Amino acid sequence: MRSLPFAALLAVIPVALWANMAEPPEPAPVRAGDVLGEPAGGLGSVVVEHERLTMDLRPLAKGRPAVVEAAYRTRNDGAARTLRLLFVADGLRGAGEVWLDGRPVATRRVAPGPLPASWRAPPETPALDGGTLMYEAKHAGALAFQVPLAAGRHEIRVRYPAQASVFQTSGLMPVWQLGYVLAPAREWGGFGRLDVRVELPRGWSAAATPALRRDGDALVGSWRGIPADALALSAQAPAPRAGWRYGLWAGFCVVGLWLCARGGRWAGAALGRSGRRAAWELPVTVGLATAWTLAAMLTLLLIPPWIEWAAGPFANRYVTNAMSYSSGMGLILVVPLFPLIGTIAGQIGAVRGRRAAVAGPRPEVV
Repeated sequence: MRSLPFAALLAVIPVALWANMAEPPEPAPVRAGDVLGEPAGGLGSVVVEHERLTMDLRPLAKGRPAVVEAAYRTRNDGAARTLRLLFVADGLRGAGEVWLDGRPVATRRVAPGPLPASWRAPPETPALDGGTLMYEAKHAGALAFQVPLAAGRHEIRVRYPAQASVFQTSGLMPVWQLGYVLAPAREWGGFGRLDVRVELPRGWSAAATPALRRDGDALVGSWRGIPADALALSAQAPAPRAGWRYGLWAGFCVVGLWLCARGGRWAGAALGRSGRRAAWELPVTVGLATAWTLAAMLTLLLIPPWIEWAAGPFANRYVTNAMSYSSGMGLILVVPLFPLIGTIAGQIGAVRGRRAAVAGPRPEVV
């Protein structure tokens, strides 16, 4: 995008342009999201035969929290008992839901207290181009609930919103991060299969540790047992394309130039019919060319903010400002030609319009 030779006139946007003379900011976290994880409690005689973990990241495309749902198929091999479970998941605040065999379970918000080292959020998530990115999450709360389990098999299902962390890279688009702590699941009496599915917005790039397989616009994985202390996710939207926006602007300029020629033709015809001299055409065509030049500059000035808006609330403004700066420098060399080209097109149209008006309608051939 920086190589495009068009942007607003440098003198029109001095604040944005001079701001780009500094060194670009280092990539860094710009927002810490929620801590997510498995439940803990007195689980020794209860076995998880199968867990289906679904993380829906599609709401991130509109800046909303992701949605996490974990469904556990459990088996109580002992007598009937009441499990007191704790979800270390700040995303559960005020909006989480828990069901036991399809029936809702009451929950309450509590402070999580000191956590074992293995229960803490991962310190990093995978970078999409290799390496890792620092990951920050808030340990702000947990959800406590009681589940009365008779002997036999049951399903426990939990769903809640999860605020993702945001890491701003050196590119335009931020990286969204989520860390899901799996380690507490080792406290159960046994653990069978874990199936993970991460739904992604269309076209987004993503990476996970442990590695997940790409399946269309989703990441999927399956393991026997717990594969790691935590699942770390990174996801990034594709950058808005600048090419078609500049192409649209170029088309707008062509239409504007055509209007200069048509306006000049109309003016020449009107002046010819009124008997005025051709010198009156020049102020009209200069005015049309000036209006065309100003319209082209103003619409071009809107393209970098348009791209920034399309990139979302955490777009790297240094990138869009730098694009305005570099393309503005190129436009300084081109803008002086716009009034001249517009005036020439208008004058050509005026000459043709005057000639047609003076010649009058052609006689009909009988």
